[in-house]
Amino acid sequence: MVAVILGSLGCGAALTVGGDIVRPAEIPVRVFPHIVVVPSDGEESERLARRLAEHLEPGESDVSTRSAQQLEAMRAAGALPAGSVVVTVRAELIRTDEPTWTRRDVMECGPLGCAEMPRSVVEDVPVILGRARLTVTDGPTGRRLQSAGVEASEVGADVMGMRLRVFEELSERATAMVDPHRESVRVELESVDARPVRRALEVIGAGDWARGAALLDRFVASRAFAALSPGDRARVLYDLGESRRFDPSLPPDERFVHASEALRAAVRLAPEPRYAAAIADLQAHRRALVLLRRHREARDHNFRLGRDADSEPVPEPPAAYREGGSPPGP
Repeated sequence: MVAVILGSLGCGAALTVGGDIVRPAEIPVRVFPHIVVVPSDGEESERLARRLAEHLEPGESDVSTRSAQQLEAMRAAGALPAGSVVVTVRAELIRTDEPTWTRRDVMECGPLGCAEMPRSVVEDVPVILGRARLTVTDGPTGRRLQSAGVEASEVGADVMGMRLRVFEELSERATAMVDPHRESVRVELESVDARPVRRALEVIGAGDWARGAALLDRFVASRAFAALSPGDRARVLYDLGESRRFDPSLPPDERFVHASEALRAAVRLAPEPRYAAAIADLQAHRRALVLLRRHREARDHNFRLGRDADSEPVPEPPAAYREGGSPPGP
């Protein structure tokens, strides 16, 4: 977890810092030892399926590409082992026209002659809409586990170039769904006219969440904190909650407990929307870490199943996998 100063701190001013959060994969197919990628009908589906297979291949899973007919034959022959999944890829590029107001010079003639005059006119402008959907099914049984889609679009006159760019954006978004990703979030801390708080924020701004949180914790236990107004005490508790959220010196579960206690105490003192939003962000952050942990457990389970397929019965797909992405789509 890294803090990066994004705003300066002055007397009475807020400090904006950045903290890193790792988000789980939306479609965590890498938790399976065998992945079969199957394109639906159409050129775009085949291209995206190849791109997805190439993206998945550097991992530990065994990745292959098959046609729908080959997949059915493999299932019928029992050739798909336990611990395998099928990712069906459907992609399309759709050309439409969008009526758009624009300014044009129009020749108008009258008794005194002709002249070009600017006028608002409606023109049809080409639009390229790209859609992609990844549907995950259990390898041996074909049972649907998950489905999620992405879209990309562009408006303009360069139809050929637009098709290429939209497909590239669609490919990037689709392949990104199968990987965890690191996201930097902005956190705005509030200053209070108290030297220990200003010092704690300076330390946090320099990148040391743990030491900053310790300084705030020490101040909250002091008489000087008790002498502050309710609003100022809420600001300090809010800062403490956010700093504990990103404190790398504590185990994640303990970190979130301390952060939640401080933020809820801030809300009780001053029910500000920012404090309530911070609690919601904390809960989302905690869910992301729980899901990452469960994905690791599911991966260990599935890879063990792949090694010991003859000695273990085929289990239900791990519930953690189904929690990893969007609900099934059409």
